Amino acid sequence: MPFFPSADAAVLTSSHPLPRTRPQTPGPIFDPDGFFKPVKPWCQDTHESNFPPNAEPFATVSIPAPPACGSDRYLRATLAKNERLRLSMLWYYTRDILNETEFLSGLQQKVHLAKESTEWDFAIIGFLDVNYYTRLAAIGVPLGILPRGETICAHTINQPPGDVFLMPNMLEDWRFKDSPYVESGKLHAYAGAPLRLQSESGETVGLGSLCVASGTSQAPLTKPQQRAIAHLADWVVSDLVQCTRVRRQRERRLMSERIAAAQAEMDLGVGEEEPVLSILRATYPVAAISLKSSKAKHLEVAGRPPLPLADLENDVVWEDTDYIDEFIVQSNCLDLPSDRVVRILSAKFESPSGPSMLVVASNDFRLIFDDIDLWFVQTCAGIISQAWHKRLLHEAIKAKDEFLRGFSHQLRTPIHGILGCVELLAEELMARNTLAEAASTSASAANSETPYLYLDTIKTSGRDLISIVNSMITLNRWAEIAVVERSCTTHNLQELEADLAEETKKIFFGDSRYQPSVFFSCKASAGSDGFQTNHELLRDSLLPLVVNAIQNTPAGVVTVTISLDSDARELIVDVEDTGNGIKEADRQRIFDPYEKTGEHSTGAGLGLTIATKFAALLHGSVALVSSTVGKLDCVPSAASTQVLAPRFQTLPSKFHQVPSASTDAAFRSGRLATLLTRHGFEPSNTLDDSFALVDHISSAEERRQYLSQIPAGRVAVSLSPASGEKGPRGETPKNLVYIAWPFSTAAINTALAEADKRLLELRASLPAELTTSPPLTPRRDDASLEVVIESLARTDLGKSQPAQLPEPHIAVPTAETTPSPSPIPQPVPTVVTDTPSTTLPITASHPTALLVDDNIINLRFMQMYCEKRKLPYLSAVDGQQAVNIYLEHQKRAAAGDGAAIQLVLMDLQMPVCDGLEATRQIRSLETEHGWNQSTLYVVTGQDTLADRDDSKSAGADDYLVKPVSLKLLDRHIKQGFPDFTGK
Repeated sequence: MPFFPSADAAVLTSSHPLPRTRPQTPGPIFDPDGFFKPVKPWCQDTHESNFPPNAEPFATVSIPAPPACGSDRYLRATLAKNERLRLSMLWYYTRDILNETEFLSGLQQKVHLAKESTEWDFAIIGFLDVNYYTRLAAIGVPLGILPRGETICAHTINQPPGDVFLMPNMLEDWRFKDSPYVESGKLHAYAGAPLRLQSESGETVGLGSLCVASGTSQAPLTKPQQRAIAHLADWVVSDLVQCTRVRRQRERRLMSERIAAAQAEMDLGVGEEEPVLSILRATYPVAAISLKSSKAKHLEVAGRPPLPLADLENDVVWEDTDYIDEFIVQSNCLDLPSDRVVRILSAKFESPSGPSMLVVASNDFRLIFDDIDLWFVQTCAGIISQAWHKRLLHEAIKAKDEFLRGFSHQLRTPIHGILGCVELLAEELMARNTLAEAASTSASAANSETPYLYLDTIKTSGRDLISIVNSMITLNRWAEIAVVERSCTTHNLQELEADLAEETKKIFFGDSRYQPSVFFSCKASAGSDGFQTNHELLRDSLLPLVVNAIQNTPAGVVTVTISLDSDARELIVDVEDTGNGIKEADRQRIFDPYEKTGEHSTGAGLGLTIATKFAALLHGSVALVSSTVGKLDCVPSAASTQVLAPRFQTLPSKFHQVPSASTDAAFRSGRLATLLTRHGFEPSNTLDDSFALVDHISSAEERRQYLSQIPAGRVAVSLSPASGEKGPRGETPKNLVYIAWPFSTAAINTALAEADKRLLELRASLPAELTTSPPLTPRRDDASLEVVIESLARTDLGKSQPAQLPEPHIAVPTAETTPSPSPIPQPVPTVVTDTPSTTLPITASHPTALLVDDNIINLRFMQMYCEKRKLPYLSAVDGQQAVNIYLEHQKRAAAGDGAAIQLVLMDLQMPVCDGLEATRQIRSLETEHGWNQSTLYVVTGQDTLADRDDSKSAGADDYLVKPVSLKLLDRHIKQGFPDFTGK
């Protein structure tokens, strides 16, 4: 198996076992009288008189003359020259040292080396704390915690670095002959080296000692032996530093894990500060953790007067040096106290109350903060600041979203009323001017077009304004999506194509400015049409590209090709158009916000910016591959796709393209021919055993002559214009099938299936000899155009006729109905049928509608629409009123009192009760009473994914965003009520 080590594995062990237990209490104590007597502070003169310098390195120490009046019977140890620094370094490097078994094992081996190199009786390694000398490793003597004042090793730390404190016969040395370790401990010879360590400032301190001793006097150690002792001491210190470094890195990893956990909790909204305070308490269990506002001038700390905050701001770590020094000098024989704060580590952060400080206050003398602690505390403070900033950002985003949501609703609402009324006015003008136009001269006819130009200007301006609003909201939605986690699901090319085609149709529905032929196609290698993506993001990235191409190609051809590579690793969408191209100088800036290529370009100039930003969220990109100014720049793909031809029973597998005089129409039909060829159909030079592929001709007379070439027994397929207007009603032959705009694979499939169905019907209805008869004159379902005009001429347009409708339960608006000055028409009871019904009566062609909107203008527009379409209606100005009306009316209808409400047009943002809650209550009433479910469309100025999802969850059948055109309303009502004519 491969070598896979653990980075923290303890692989260094000694052949000498570690002691099973270690002493927990001080002992042995040889000088009880001096146990509670503090050692004296450092004095340079006293030290030099007691320890004169050696004549040469590694020489036996010189014995000075005894003092004239010595108060102590032996020379007690003193504090070090830099005692506070020495203790701070000792506490830092030896923290939790008893848990480092690998380091302790190394000490055990080193004392054996020291004993073997000197051949003396004892070897000891220990560290000197403020009041005790602790033996960590020893041979010949037991481990112990010894009072500092009586130990000989306490003198060793004050010896010059790099030398050995050598006393081969202490019985001859007045300083130690009466020492407890000579008298009671029976140590007669001693040689020790300080465990010296240099601080970052350059000062050298002694942390402890490595020494050898003997119960008998010994010959002085040789220089090699002394060097060995000194090297072993340095080795101990080196191992100690390395051990501390590893320990701190290990603790840093733990800190990082705690930070990540706290960050995750903060992201989930688990408290604003508690997750951070929790990990601080876990890291510093004996410290006091607090958050202090910088507005306060002082910090209350335990056991001392208030601390000015200015002291914390000036230093990385605040330390009560006066108190520490005082204790070291006066109480070094006692245990360290823990009733007073001695160190504070702080970090600034931002909070709702202003600039604040995160404070970690420690009463533990031995807890020395380092740069890792500072990083940890500052990171914790940063997380708290980020949480507050995130909350502020969330509140700002929420306020912005609410503003944009309300702004878009408030802006869409009046535009909806304006554009809706403009369309109603256009319909009214068209009806009233039909007779006048038929009888007028060409000049007067031209003058009659002027009002329509004005109305078109209003409509296009309103559409452009809504387009700008939509772009701004979509760009804002990108900013929201960019900061949240996104999920991916599996989709296929056909699903993406259908979605793009449907959204394109919604955007340009009824906009007469743009009449391009838009072709969608997919290509993928066998078995690789599935891919993982965030569908909404992908659609929002691609749709602006399609819209941009259509806006820049108002009368040409736009081709959208969706492809997937053989490994299904990259989705490529090519959007090509036959517009005028883009100049070289503009090819980079068009991707910048609010940039346009022409001074008369419509929209906000955000389409390509939005596409680029949404693509980046999917790790994709948008690029202008090629463009030639003034040249058609659309190249059809030759890749094969699914074969459709064999699916149809009657429709021939060949098609014949019937030529026309229109070059543009022929160009579009040529594109369709290319797509049909890719789908498995074959082109033919004749109509024999073929269906016809015809162009759409705008002129009615030319269209009749052109379509007359199609025999009665043949079916023809044509591209529908973008406007959807295929000519006067009754002018379309039954054997002609239009492909709905835009021309997606699904639209082509639907049209070909319809052509197959009609061809079967034609063959069944026509005699066999007529299937090869001369060209068929276009059939008219109703009267000819001349008859229609004549009929209109006999109609007094000043007196509109009431509509002939089934008698409903409520008042039915007719053309004679004078608009009520009240914006909220109330239900008017009429004739009640005598026969009760157990089910709600249905009038599929003229469904009774419930209109719900709190805006007077929009409600009046919806009322006028219903009057124009001869739809009975009721009105409500808030959700609660709508629910009440719905309940009462459906109860009466269930009892046989008129027609039930079958259509509900519901606004969302309303007082008292919003549209979502009203929709839920209506669906609940239907379920509770067993009523037929009404068709409910949300008609609102809000266009967010959340609103759409909420509406669907509440029970809405569809979601329409204001402004809603008459054609779009007609289309959706017809979807729910197929017999509805929209006339």
